[in-house]
Amino acid sequence: MGLIVQSFQGKKGKRFGALDATQTLQLVGVVAAVVVAILVNVLVARRYTRWDWTANKRYSLSEATVQTLRSLSGLRGPDGGSVQIWVLLGPADPLGQSIKQLLVAYQAETTHLELHYVDPDHDTLALEDVKKRFKIETGRTEEGHVVADAIAVIAYGDRHWFLTPADMLQVSRGDDTKVSPREEQALTGAIRNVLGGEKVTLCFASGHGEMNPLEAGDGGISFLKDILEKDNYAVRLVDASVPNAADPFSDCAVAIVAGMRGGFTKDEAERLRTWLLGGGNLFLAASPILGDSETGLIPAGLDRVLLPFGIALDENLVIEQDSNLAFAGDIGTRFLAEPKMHSMTAALVKGNSHADVPRVVVHFTRSMHRANAEGSVAPAPLLSSSAKSFGLTSIAGASEWTDVPQKRDGDLAGPLVIAMASERPKLSPSAAHGPRAFVIGTPSVLTQSSFREPLPMRGGALLVENAISWLASKPQVLDVPERSAVAAGIRITDASRAEIQRYVLLLMPGAVVLFAIGILLSRRATEGKPAKSKKAEE
Repeated sequence: MGLIVQSFQGKKGKRFGALDATQTLQLVGVVAAVVVAILVNVLVARRYTRWDWTANKRYSLSEATVQTLRSLSGLRGPDGGSVQIWVLLGPADPLGQSIKQLLVAYQAETTHLELHYVDPDHDTLALEDVKKRFKIETGRTEEGHVVADAIAVIAYGDRHWFLTPADMLQVSRGDDTKVSPREEQALTGAIRNVLGGEKVTLCFASGHGEMNPLEAGDGGISFLKDILEKDNYAVRLVDASVPNAADPFSDCAVAIVAGMRGGFTKDEAERLRTWLLGGGNLFLAASPILGDSETGLIPAGLDRVLLPFGIALDENLVIEQDSNLAFAGDIGTRFLAEPKMHSMTAALVKGNSHADVPRVVVHFTRSMHRANAEGSVAPAPLLSSSAKSFGLTSIAGASEWTDVPQKRDGDLAGPLVIAMASERPKLSPSAAHGPRAFVIGTPSVLTQSSFREPLPMRGGALLVENAISWLASKPQVLDVPERSAVAAGIRITDASRAEIQRYVLLLMPGAVVLFAIGILLSRRATEGKPAKSKKAEE
């Protein structure tokens, strides 16, 4: 006989009683399943594994990245021994989702990463805190979204590294635009740099009336300094006029001479030349220098410095007479320059696509030419004026000008080259490149107004950043492999998203409803009418 259980009658006659053997076994099975599920979750938490089913294994980490992350276990320094990462992208941004997925894989390899996700549109207080801590600039797009000049910040103690969209993706344009993801290279490289990598040092020369990166306003270029620090450069001021200084640029990667009000002495120029030929790099922005002379112009004193690079400065002031290029009210001294094809100007040269490109605005500019000398190299022209321009070789009495000056005998005929780049041979096979020089005939492209121009007129600022990157370039981190390029996706804006919603939620259902109403009316029109037989039709 089975077990005898005591029972009682419920309100509705349903019987309740003690558990029989079958129910006991079922309860034990449920408890065991719960225990097994808990143990499995604990095991999974300790042995975390992700499966990357993307075609190009986009979220599978390279061995170099895994080793870098696992080395963080030895950190005992600031912030509790953790590297902190701020991602300044909203959840709707496709790049933000991609970075977040990759950082999940990073966290699976180490417990020494502290992640902070800040939505610029909604996390106002967090964004303000990050802006103050890292001096980040923000703005708004045409759609009203808040964007920052850095999309990620990696920090360890007082060291930090900024990442921009250009660091995360490499776009190859052509008939078929493709994108090569570089998130892993950018993030791993940034982590390595904040842990011990040295930033490239840019040294601004002083002592000749140069523009000061520590000062704001017309006489300073502090805005440029902030941008360069966002680009992960270290900025330092060097007095190149100190007497008997052995090598003022000894620990600099690039020497920047940002405009001058006086020329270099022979000794100063010789020190700079020696440093350059020993592997240094020069960024020279040299407008005409006003002085007490017959022409109203005085030389920069840099002839021997530039001669090995095949560049010679002209002592003149470029006047642009093409009304399509010159700005009204500036007597031809402020105009749009014409870019020439080079790696630094590729994004500024209008190609066959007829797409608009940023224009380069220059003001108060001198020209330059190729210097043929033994041992010099051939420079590449980067910018020029038009054929209607000319180089005014004397500006004596310029304070009394009331109209655009006219070309005179002895003036240089256009078109005139106003920017050049040159590279000498490598000093050793292991060097990243040989000594390089970038020379432009005006410092106006370095000013805050140049960087604040609307994008269609911001070509000068883009050229400055590209030139410094070209001068200071180092070999890429080769142990983090490149990802294969994929076709560029379609960018969905708020306007296009709203249009898609209208189609999906209104137009498509509306079309189906109208079709259904048509069928219904057609059926009602034939209801009650006898169908014609085949015999009747005959």
